[in-house]
Amino acid sequence: MLFRPLQVLFLFFLVLFMVQVNAQTIRGKVIDSRTKEPLQFTNVFINNTTIGTTTDEDGSYTLSRPDLPGTFQLVASFVGYSTSSMEVSIGEGEKKIVDFALDPLASVLTEIELKSRRDKPWERNLKRFQDVFLALPDDPIAGKLELSNPWVLEFEKVKPDKGPNYIQASAQEPLILENDALGYKVTYYLQDYKFYNYKSTFYGLAFFENKTPKDSAQSAEYLLNKQTSYLGSIKHLMRSILLQQVPEQGFNLYETFPEQMNRRRTNTYTIELGESIVPISQDSIRRIPLRNGNFRIIWPKRVEVHFLKKNYRNDYYLDIYHPVGWVEAPLGYFDIDRNGVPIHPTQVVLSGYIGRPRMGRSLPHDYFPPETFENLAAEVDLIKGLINKWENLRESPYLMTNKPYYYPGETVWFGGKMLYKNQFYQDTLSRVLHVDLISEGSEMVLSNQYPIENGGFSGSISLPDSLPQGDYFIRAYTEWMRNYPERDFYLRAFPVLGKGLNIESQEVEQFDFLGDLEFQMKDSIYFESNQQVLEVELSMKDALDELVNAEMMISATNPELVSDMKGQSNFIEAYEWMNQEEKNPLSVIPKFDIEYGISISGNFEKDKKRQPDINPITIVRGDLADYGVVKTDSTGFFRATGLYFFEMDTLSFAALDERGKAYGSIHLKEKTSPLVRGSFPKLRYSIYQVNDRQMYYDSYEDYILLEEFVAEDEKIESLADRFYGYGEPDQVYSREDLDNWPGNTLDQIIGMRFGNGAMGNYNYGLEEGEPLIILDGARYAYNEDETAKDVLQNILTDEVLSMAVYTLNANSFGLAGFAGVIMIETKRGERFSATSDKKFNDTGFQKFPIRGFAEVNSFLNEPSLNRSVVPKPSLYWNPNFKLEGTSSSFKIYVPNGVSKIKIRIEGVTEEGIPFWKTFPINLN
Repeated sequence: MLFRPLQVLFLFFLVLFMVQVNAQTIRGKVIDSRTKEPLQFTNVFINNTTIGTTTDEDGSYTLSRPDLPGTFQLVASFVGYSTSSMEVSIGEGEKKIVDFALDPLASVLTEIELKSRRDKPWERNLKRFQDVFLALPDDPIAGKLELSNPWVLEFEKVKPDKGPNYIQASAQEPLILENDALGYKVTYYLQDYKFYNYKSTFYGLAFFENKTPKDSAQSAEYLLNKQTSYLGSIKHLMRSILLQQVPEQGFNLYETFPEQMNRRRTNTYTIELGESIVPISQDSIRRIPLRNGNFRIIWPKRVEVHFLKKNYRNDYYLDIYHPVGWVEAPLGYFDIDRNGVPIHPTQVVLSGYIGRPRMGRSLPHDYFPPETFENLAAEVDLIKGLINKWENLRESPYLMTNKPYYYPGETVWFGGKMLYKNQFYQDTLSRVLHVDLISEGSEMVLSNQYPIENGGFSGSISLPDSLPQGDYFIRAYTEWMRNYPERDFYLRAFPVLGKGLNIESQEVEQFDFLGDLEFQMKDSIYFESNQQVLEVELSMKDALDELVNAEMMISATNPELVSDMKGQSNFIEAYEWMNQEEKNPLSVIPKFDIEYGISISGNFEKDKKRQPDINPITIVRGDLADYGVVKTDSTGFFRATGLYFFEMDTLSFAALDERGKAYGSIHLKEKTSPLVRGSFPKLRYSIYQVNDRQMYYDSYEDYILLEEFVAEDEKIESLADRFYGYGEPDQVYSREDLDNWPGNTLDQIIGMRFGNGAMGNYNYGLEEGEPLIILDGARYAYNEDETAKDVLQNILTDEVLSMAVYTLNANSFGLAGFAGVIMIETKRGERFSATSDKKFNDTGFQKFPIRGFAEVNSFLNEPSLNRSVVPKPSLYWNPNFKLEGTSSSFKIYVPNGVSKIKIRIEGVTEEGIPFWKTFPINLN
């Protein structure tokens, strides 16, 4: 017993000796490359770890540990000198000498320009950098990350001789990241950052230092966030592969295949399994030991990674609820160390969930997780997730008019774009815009509805001749927007003057894009059939001097008749809505539904108790111009949406029994407009009297094309060639296309292109029913319980001349085409008799007059044949102008006596940058 302390002491020194024997040791010296003097207090560390030291007064350092990685980057950094790094490979118990000679940086005094012109572009570039460097916006740790010295960053535009221009960032001092979520202070030596084509890449060297928690609660928070960040990460996956524990650790791996020409990939996991993704067993992944102690992993080109030990919102698959990501190896392999860390990060391309982590989620390479995980911290804030659920479904319109003010009896032309908080939901959200004209006394002057197509809209309003002078405003909204605060409604000041009056012109300051966008306009004047024509060629470049594509609205006015007005809303201001977040998430079922067309709702009332609680309501427009069947709920309520017609029409309603006999009664619900509350926009202006003979007004009659003519040699198209007047389909299969699938049935073709035959509009919260089938121009009438697949299984490709499929462009088919349309032209069209001569038997139906979309008066940009352009305020209007390629042009036909033209453009670039600009043109 007396010798026990000596035994313990002996064992301690024995273990210490064994650790020292097996320890890997790196020694070296750091000097000034010019003077050869030693550099004291130089930081020497292993990249992306907490392992580091500093040099002594002789410039010497020593790193000795038994757990050094087999291959790593050793970094030396000293203030005022360029940072240097070397790749080092070291074996167990090995000793190495690594010396550094650091180059002093040139002393550069940077003059800080205290001007907004310098500040705004720098702040915009800083925001881009932080978004890609720190954390994703929906990560709950984002608020606990701070870049404490962002001012060390400098941004510059680079124009290489070859390749695209880009924004580059540099920092002569290391960036300091205070991570109060994971408990690290990270010193980051930025080596490269590029922003080009609206994508960002960065690379640097990082040294992690553990922060001391202020209490046990913060210590537990650090531990929890570290564990959560590790689970499902690339390091976790690679360690699982090395240890042959892929399924045990919660990973499922699938090899992915490129999309096939005759099949479109779906968002349904159960459909894609065995088609575009095939499971990979861990035994099929080769691990080749390398001499330096690392491993080479032979990898399929692209692998889909599912991590099953986390619940996670999934933006890709509709039927699974765990993280999904992708790992690509462009070389077919990558090297990792024994801890699962990729040696050369450029060998691995990450996307999806596994590519989410930024520096805020990065763990040092020497972090080792515990054996078990008792809890997991949330990776998406639940409250943020609730807000995001409704934020994703928010929409708001922006509307531009052809001029800033009007007179009674004039026609107002307008166009605009819908703004979506999440562009992914554009096809899911509203297709009807409500536009109200309201007086300053909050009285409704008129209210119309217009179709929204591909996120845009356009229309016209005919002002009454008796409209009093005053300050009116336009209100634009969708029915779905009524679930959100009214500040999402678009309001536009709308002055109406008495005839013989005009507004004193005001100076409107142009928006300074600070180099983000550059506009180039060339104009030329010539005569065409004795008519003066101004041709305008427009192009745009971005901050990188690259050509930009854009969609915009263009108006051209005569400045002698139309004055400039300050304070009018513009697209840039409207776009600020995209950055506004609703802080009070909705927690109730929305009261107002999404409208996919003209919508009606009502109640069915039974006339006999034994009649069912849920009843099918047949709806017919006109003389079978459109039809559909909707079901009531158990209270008798029903709703139908998707009707597409203009002005007034008659809708017939009935509940029909098995014999086609009507029963019960229908009561339609009256639609109401939102109350007018709060303040409204109002412009300041001064008016003056004008000789009425010197005034001209925008009358619709001046824009009517008097006669149409058809070129005699033009080919006459058949109804089938013109898709029976229904417009362009989303997908067309010609006879040549169908020859690629001889003997196949049409349901197989639809299945290949649309994934299991699912081709509808995926409308939010609605059952779509079966798609409309049109055979040789006639609408097919389904039998009871018959589906589209049943019909298409009986038609072979050999029997078909062409097939057209409508999904997003199915609006013109109304209610019947709500779930999509399949239009088939067979070789024997007489096989299916047309039903155009059939008349609707309206016996027992209740009839209601329903108002559809407002008729739009087209703006005539070209004069009628053999007719000169009359003087008028508005000379050109195009709400759907597209700028593509190097430039796009348009023509303005100029009336006699006009010497000046004012052009205004408003729109958004392909990359989502809003803009507006005016161009004054002097024709003399």
